[in-house]
Amino acid sequence: MPLTSELVDTEVGRISVVCDARWLMAYAAGIPDERTDLFDTTTTLVPHPMFPVAPEWALLASHRASPSTMTRNELSRGVHAAHDIIHERSIVPGETIDITARVVAVGRRRAGATQTTLFEASDADGRRVWRTKFLALFRGVELDGDPVSADLNWPPLPRQPAQPNGSENSPEPIAVRTSHVRSIDAHIYTECARIWNPIHTDLAIARAAGLDAPILHGTATLARAVSIVTELTSTRLADIGRVSAAFTSMIPLPSSMTIRVLATDDHSTHFDVVDESGHRAIKNGTVERFRDSAAR
Repeated sequence: MPLTSELVDTEVGRISVVCDARWLMAYAAGIPDERTDLFDTTTTLVPHPMFPVAPEWALLASHRASPSTMTRNELSRGVHAAHDIIHERSIVPGETIDITARVVAVGRRRAGATQTTLFEASDADGRRVWRTKFLALFRGVELDGDPVSADLNWPPLPRQPAQPNGSENSPEPIAVRTSHVRSIDAHIYTECARIWNPIHTDLAIARAAGLDAPILHGTATLARAVSIVTELTSTRLADIGRVSAAFTSMIPLPSSMTIRVLATDDHSTHFDVVDESGHRAIKNGTVERFRDSAAR
């Protein structure tokens, strides 16, 4: 069965999770990010800005957030194509968060059909804590009907740096750091984040999917990039109000990836991630800071 436009504006799942200090600290350790404010329980523990992907995965893994029109085989062809998370405020360690998932767009590309899912997280008083647009591409899957998008009034992203001479290449970076990814890092991230997909940790499953070896999670790649970008720009993690990026290739295990800061100002930083072959694994990376300090 193809993906259908009739799914748009349909709630496909909800879950309640407790974001306790143990989970918050484990997530940071799994990136890995060793900054003390991510682990200091004697003060206000700072959650990593990418932590929400962990409870969102709990909703996905509950099998209550899967579109019903696609077969199991078609669902297995889904890849994470883009991610955009907006924080309304920081997570308070130990609080219970209610998360809903709703299909808000479907589209068509040469490679297959796309689906955008909106995750919205709220606290016990019904106040929003964060919201995420999650874009998935289902390779080789047809879209039944026309592309449709719900009106979300989603805030626009800051303008990306200009490409040199109109090319697809990135501008010259202003800061660079290469990070080595060990073969065991996907296992560590899996257990610390509580995000399990065997293509990242099981050699037989990875080879059955046509890969030579397991690959690093896209969210792990993005989380490590955010950690390094904020270090390179001396940005406090507590000040991050938004993270957005597109995933364009995979990081094999083991290997190295290079995080490049392309532009930065008082409100935002743009970056990309390049693999060992020179291909961009992440493009259009953006980190925005809170403009209102009261939101932290």
